Amino acid sequence: MAELANTTRRALIFYDQKNIFKPKYTASTGYRYYDYSQLYDLLFILGLRSLNLSLSEIKAIKSQSQTIQTSYLLNAQNKVTKKITEFVRIQQVLEKKLEKQASLDNEVLYKPVVRQRPPITFWCSRQAVNCTEAEVAQLFAEFYKQLDTLSIMDTTKAGCLTNLSIDRPHDYDGASFRIIKEVGSVKHKRMIPVLKKDAANYACVLVDNTTTGIHHGLELLQTFCHQQHLKTEDYLWQINSGEPLMENGFSKYIWLDFTILNSVDNTLISPN
Repeated sequence: MAELANTTRRALIFYDQKNIFKPKYTASTGYRYYDYSQLYDLLFILGLRSLNLSLSEIKAIKSQSQTIQTSYLLNAQNKVTKKITEFVRIQQVLEKKLEKQASLDNEVLYKPVVRQRPPITFWCSRQAVNCTEAEVAQLFAEFYKQLDTLSIMDTTKAGCLTNLSIDRPHDYDGASFRIIKEVGSVKHKRMIPVLKKDAANYACVLVDNTTTGIHHGLELLQTFCHQQHLKTEDYLWQINSGEPLMENGFSKYIWLDFTILNSVDNTLISPN
């Protein structure tokens, strides 16, 4: 019976002891004997267990009235639907990661460029007063508790919005910031503030996500914008590159983006 149901002898003994699935009879030697007709009941029980239903729920489904059975089965159906939704999202995450990895391979670190970025709406955290490790960790945990459990895996755009002028790159370490995450299709019960990154030309550079890498990238962007006579907003968009997240909650490489306020020669705009 265990072999037919693709389970174990130990499982059959367990279900017998819990009065969920009994053998047709038990011999004086202790051996349990089953009819072939019992296989279908066993498979049903194993199916319910695979949905993480408790033993008490399975007992109720097997022994109670049709009304109560329907209630438990609807609960099981909801669990299946939720699992399917989660697996579909995980599959989409993996596909996007592969796509982004392929595109990232063509990028050059520490090379300032001008790029046209599309509009993006972000969920945002409260504003933090500085960039200390403790403050970032606290804000990160607080922010993602408001989202669903798969949001941190999602490869939609994410990062930080930092109050910083391109003319004062050395003020970065003490600048206030917000954690941001692109608004997705998942609906949340809590009211989460949003902000919009407008469609515009941006002065950008891809850097190592380290203090040294970010400072170097900011200095390169400052020089680049001065040389090209570009005026920018006093906000720095730090956007994950799509790489797996590190221990600080951000990717190994990040984009540093400043919105350009004045007109840009089309020859200066790099293709995305």
